[in-house]
Amino acid sequence: MMRWLLAGCAALVLAACASTPETVPLTTIAFRPVESHFAIGGRLSARTGDEAIHGKFEWQHAPGQDQWDFYSPLGQIVARVRRDGDMAVLLTAEGEEIAEPFSQLMQRVLGMNVPVNALPRWVQAGVVATEVVRESDALGRPVRIADDGWQVRYLAYADETPSARPRTIEVSRGDALLKLLVDRWE
Repeated sequence: MMRWLLAGCAALVLAACASTPETVPLTTIAFRPVESHFAIGGRLSARTGDEAIHGKFEWQHAPGQDQWDFYSPLGQIVARVRRDGDMAVLLTAEGEEIAEPFSQLMQRVLGMNVPVNALPRWVQAGVVATEVVRESDALGRPVRIADDGWQVRYLAYADETPSARPRTIEVSRGDALLKLLVDRWE
């Protein structure tokens, strides 16, 4: 019994000594430019409770306009969402067309209510105020931000330069989790 207790204490001490991501003072946070036009593609997963979806995506963004193409994990198109202003149209693979506000259509597709107006900034690791940054790396890039009740984590960047674009992004709130693995930026 004593051996197990000592082993447990040793594990706790080792865990306490484990390295944590290096953080930098908030005064050295690099404010990153947020592009108004971009196109990205990659893989996504969205989970709320026991419900989950996985697949690939292509996203073209411009001010007031978005187009999201969603694909099955095998590459077949599942849905397309086109936004113009606040309204959007969802076209399913079966030819069904649904027009609703953009945020409602994205909730329908992803199964969660993601703040679609903040998402373009979040995927670029754009920080509007230092108080939202909870953790940053040695290069001043955000690692974790808290924005309007949402947690955004940047698990990987494309390379080791200060201006590198995020590669793996997790957006979560409660039991809702959206994970994007970006393979392509334009």
